[in-house]
Formats: sequence, C-alpha cells, structure tokens
Amino acid sequence: MHTQNRRKTTILATLGILAAWASPAWPAAAYPSKPIQIVVPYAPGGSTDFAARNLAVGLERRLGQTVVVVNRPGASGTIGVMSVARAEADGHTLLLGLNTEMVIIPQIRKVSYTLDDFEPIAMVGSTALVLIGRKNFKSNDFAGLRREIALQPGNYSFGGAVGSPAHLAGEWLKRSTSLDIRHVPYKGGAQAANDVAGGHLDLYFSGILPSKALIDAGEIKAYAVTSEKRSPVLAAVPTFKEAGLDDFVMANWSGLFAPRGTPPAVLDRLTRAVRETMQEPAFRAAMEKEGIDIPDTDAPAAFLQQEQSKFGQLIKSLNLAL
Repeated sequence: MHTQNRRKTTILATLGILAAWASPAWPAAAYPSKPIQIVVPYAPGGSTDFAARNLAVGLERRLGQTVVVVNRPGASGTIGVMSVARAEADGHTLLLGLNTEMVIIPQIRKVSYTLDDFEPIAMVGSTALVLIGRKNFKSNDFAGLRREIALQPGNYSFGGAVGSPAHLAGEWLKRSTSLDIRHVPYKGGAQAANDVAGGHLDLYFSGILPSKALIDAGEIKAYAVTSEKRSPVLAAVPTFKEAGLDDFVMANWSGLFAPRGTPPAVLDRLTRAVRETMQEPAFRAAMEKEGIDIPDTDAPAAFLQQEQSKFGQLIKSLNLAL
C-alpha cells in the first residue's frame, strides 16, 4: 500500500515538472536571458537613433538586462528591417522601425518582408513635417502662398525622394488644394532643403529640426506643420488644420517591433516596460528637446493598419508601385 502511494507521488511529481516545463509562462520568467538588441536601420546620429538609445536606458532598468542599440543602415532602411524579420523570435532582437520602411516601401517595391512579419510592441516617437518655401515668396502665410501658386499653374516645384514621406506629403497637398505643382526627385532631404534656401527649389516638406536653423536665420520660410498640434520647436508656425486643411495630418513615426512569433508573455513584458519608460518625465523631456512627440496610442496594431491603408491608397492612386 505504502509502495503504491510512493509510486503515485513520484508520478505526480514528475508530471508536475513536465507541466511546468511545457507551461507558456516559463519563457516569460526566464526573459530576458541575455542582452537585448534594438536594431536601428539607419546610421548613428539621427532622431531614430536618439529615440532608440533613450528607450534603451529605461528598458535596461526595468528588464534587468543590457540593452544595446545596433545600427544597420542600407537600402533605405530595409537591410536592418530584414535582419530582424529573420531573427529568432525570442524577444532578444527588436527593431525600431519608421513608417518609411514599415508601411511605405513594401507597397512601392518588392522587399523580402511585410508588416505581417512583425509583432508591434509600441509606437515610440512621432515627428511632424514642416512645409518650407523660398524666402523670396511674397506670402508669409499658407493662405497667401496657396493664392500665389494658383496664379501660375505648373510653374512651381516641390522636392522629395520618390515614395518618401516628403514626396507623399507633397502629392497629398496637391490633391487637397488642387494646386498644380511639379515633383522634383531628390536622393536626400538635406539637399532638397538646401536647394530651397538657395532658390533652386520652391517647396519641400522637411523634418522640423533639420530645417530649424535655416528658418531661424530667415533663409527659408515655414508655412505649416503636419501635426495635430503646433510643434514646440516651431511654436509660431501653424498646423495645416489651422491653415484650413482639416484632414492634412501626417508624421514620421517610429515603432518598436519584435519578429512574428515572439511569445505573448514576452511581448507583454516588453510592452509594460516600454510604456513605463515612455511615461518617465526625463524620457519625455529628452524626446521633446529633439522635436520628437510621444504618440498617444495604446493600440499600435490598429494604428499601423490605418497608416498602411492611408499610404497604400495614395501610393496606388499615384501609380508609384514598381
């Protein structure tokens, strides 16, 4: 009798151990078991790199593990993105990706990944664009600029790399206002902004910080920003909503992603750690100083679907797909 009880006890104990091993909670308890990498698909020094490093500091404290930012630039960000899509889905390799490579490029040209290859963790940062123009435009406000351009259809130009947010914003402006403005392709934003300052290009949708020095120096004019609210970096510049285009809201955003198939418990822990970090006053102050807004959304998957649909419709209507 005692022998049978001992056998039952041994069997139950063994089954308990096996059940614990099979439990989905086990990976979360062990996570993170090694340093975490946040891949930034751009060179060091930009706003995306800054946001990743700012985020890494808070994640280290909350996860109790080293968090390293790894820069993998190339091919408009797609090289770094692909490296994370192919990484082990264990939560130790993450991506801080931008709208350009996450929702725009896959709808323009063939790449070996889609948004569905990733698990969205959180939207991290958002930077508005500002419409800048030559300093010798007569108008100092958007309403006047619009009238000035309308007087000479086809005589004015805007710049931007094909398929870039700057290009899509320019095309969206044309559709929203029925203005006839020519698109001039550029390889990079810095050259486009400099050409506006030099009078060689009429208009450009620039990042706010990259163009602030030129605006402050009076080398270019700033007409409106694409955010919901005015930017604290350019507080005197109105939004497009204020200028009369109610639906003209657009931003360059960054989000934290994990490879598809990452365990839900790991994603939950990462999500909590990211949200807690993003609520820190020091984190928010550092981001604001760099002109980066904190997105107000707890539903990244729904937001991404909206963005993919919005850009997809515009790309399709412009026949930009290669």
